[in-house]
Amino acid sequence: MSQKKRLIEKKKREEALKKAEQNRNTTLAVGVAVAILIVAVIAGALIFDYERKNQYTLDYSAGLTADGKIKGIDVNNYVELCNFNAMNMNAEDYYPSEDEEKQYIESLVASYPDLDNKEGVAVKEGDLINIDFVGTVDGKEYEGGNTNLKGTRLTLGSAGFPEGFEEGIIGHKTGETFDVNVDIPETFDNEEIAGKTVKYTITVNGLYKDAVFNDEFVKKNFGMVVDGADDFLNRYRMNIAETEFNKAVCKYAVSESVVTSYPASYLKKIRKYMVAKDYKQMETTNDTYKKLYNGKAYNDVLEMRGMTKAEYKAATDADAKELVKNNLVYQALFEKYGLTVTSEDLNAVTASYGFGEDEYADAVERFGEPYLYQQAMIKAVDTYLADYYNLPE
Repeated sequence: MSQKKRLIEKKKREEALKKAEQNRNTTLAVGVAVAILIVAVIAGALIFDYERKNQYTLDYSAGLTADGKIKGIDVNNYVELCNFNAMNMNAEDYYPSEDEEKQYIESLVASYPDLDNKEGVAVKEGDLINIDFVGTVDGKEYEGGNTNLKGTRLTLGSAGFPEGFEEGIIGHKTGETFDVNVDIPETFDNEEIAGKTVKYTITVNGLYKDAVFNDEFVKKNFGMVVDGADDFLNRYRMNIAETEFNKAVCKYAVSESVVTSYPASYLKKIRKYMVAKDYKQMETTNDTYKKLYNGKAYNDVLEMRGMTKAEYKAATDADAKELVKNNLVYQALFEKYGLTVTSEDLNAVTASYGFGEDEYADAVERFGEPYLYQQAMIKAVDTYLADYYNLPE
């Protein structure tokens, strides 16, 4: 095969893989549960021919009891939990960076511009203005066509109103009241005015200008909550720090705990599970590729992953152990703190996967109830850690 043809085939495979990934993200069978639990999707420890893929089925609940715990083990015999008191508790280390803080302030002042009520200033395309209007058809107001003197923001030229409305404002001046006739398209959503001519009586209340972040700005927009710009920024930094610290605590729980040994049966099931996920991904990609190009994107998982047999096995071993460690640590913490799983916890888990309150049975059918319980345990531990471990004020 020529180099040109190889490049074409490679591009086709990449396009098919991309499309398959998009399809996979819209179905809960693959990918949604990965966001909470699985760090990697590298597949199993052996090479399997594509024709044998059907014997590898996704079993999210493999190796778990009905209440989501790992079968047949005392978790404390396999893991030594970390000492949370040894964590870095310095709040400033979790503050946003200078660039992040600068961007936050810029977005803040853009969201709360100052309204200049000076009259006689001509407005032009691109200006952010405040207006009031009353819309009438044959002298009668239509529903929703009156701002009731509450004022509304409008960037001239943004096409936020039917054609002719904004164009009729450009060139008028702040403080001025005038009429603009607008022909509403037949296809307009509001049937009351669709296909009709609406007369808008418009008042330009003022022109917005860029605000300056200072004590006056904070007092004007947040005066009931904070005391000046410095206090506002300190609260912002601390809020960010607490959020980042909560993430750090959960990460620390796993990274600093030690697995003394791995339960062989469960580790084997996790390896098999990862193999099944890999084949599922390949199957999805090949199905998409077949529809697009009437061919096959990959012949086996090694080709898909771009690995040798040895690399493939090593990657699966490492990732399986990482996942098992995560589950061991969270189960040990769940038991240590005497936590429980409620129906509300389970519903929160299924909701995070896109299932409604009355679709719990569907979630069980897809994932298995043990897996849902395991995810609820993980969420319960995360919540406990966030509540119990806090940065000093």
